Amino acid sequence: MPPVAPAEDLAKRYGLESVPESVRRLGLLVSKPDASTEEVAKLISSDKGFTARLLRAANPRAASEEDYSCTTVEDALQRTGMGIVLLVAMYDPLMAAVQKTFQIMLGAELKIEAHPLPFEHEHVLCEIGFVGKATGTAALRLTTPTALQVAARVLGMSPAELEDPAVVDDVIGELSNMVVGNFKSNLCDANLNCKLSPPAITRTTKFELRSAEGTLAQRLGLRAPDLDLFVDLNVNPWSE
Repeated sequence: MPPVAPAEDLAKRYGLESVPESVRRLGLLVSKPDASTEEVAKLISSDKGFTARLLRAANPRAASEEDYSCTTVEDALQRTGMGIVLLVAMYDPLMAAVQKTFQIMLGAELKIEAHPLPFEHEHVLCEIGFVGKATGTAALRLTTPTALQVAARVLGMSPAELEDPAVVDDVIGELSNMVVGNFKSNLCDANLNCKLSPPAITRTTKFELRSAEGTLAQRLGLRAPDLDLFVDLNVNPWSE
């Protein structure tokens, strides 16, 4: 697999957008050792979208907003601490990287699925490790039909023509390299510099959202016609 191109080269070549200003400001804020909870809460509360993502992360077992037991930014920060802010600050760039890459490479507009169903069969798992302001793993999970459809579009073939799973995995790996470059560029924009490992592609039936002691995790489902995938993020917020 070819090495990942520098993030700035990928951004220039494919016109990748940087993260929203609110994410950049939050990254700068949480990177300050003396940042106060009040400052962070005020910044998050000024952005409805960011507030919604924080509350979603603070209520991981809730099926809908009606089931939230934690309903305000202040409640979320009091319950989980500042670590959850870093999780959301990193998750936004990851989701932006996945959505932008699929849009550019495949012309697919991925939308967040409110209540996605878990994968019950073997699927393709792409994992990316990172070390820096935080340490953890980002993962992209695609159903086997989704991976086949993606590979076929990239190669300009029909799914029926792709008989070798190794070829499909290679294409997913190349697509993941695009995600990696975009993700790293976005993290740098948000002042959350880190080192990323090359994507590791496997096939698995395990679907648990890994969350070891001392870490925070979030998962969202993404959908487009003929495409079904999940994005996982597991973070140790205070690794440095």
